[in-house]
Amino acid sequence: MSFGQRIKELRTQHRLTQRQLAERAHVDVTYLSKIENDRLEHTPSIKTLQDLARALDVDELELMDLANKVPPAFEAIARDKEALRFFRRASETVKTPEGWRDLLDYLERGHRAR
Repeated sequence: MSFGQRIKELRTQHRLTQRQLAERAHVDVTYLSKIENDRLEHTPSIKTLQDLARALDVDELELMDLANKVPPAFEAIARDKEALRFFRRASETVKTPEGWRDLLDYLERGHRAR
């Protein structure tokens, strides 16, 4: 499924018109139409992807992946719902560099115990 097709699918699932979604995502309705019809010359900006994700209540990384905006090192994570859930939860919980080191130490101890 293309990026534009997914946007249109999500919009119709939310029973939004193009105009309603455009307003919620702060984009021009003609721009949204081009997105949905895969007629853009370039992919939308990260901010536009985030605004669309918020307006459609979908994970922004899903849209970034479809728009080929995810760095290669993160593609596997972006495509795995459980990995996304893990990283979202970790980033909500861990607030300091020491906290990230503690989490890494915990994971490494668990890996060595196997």
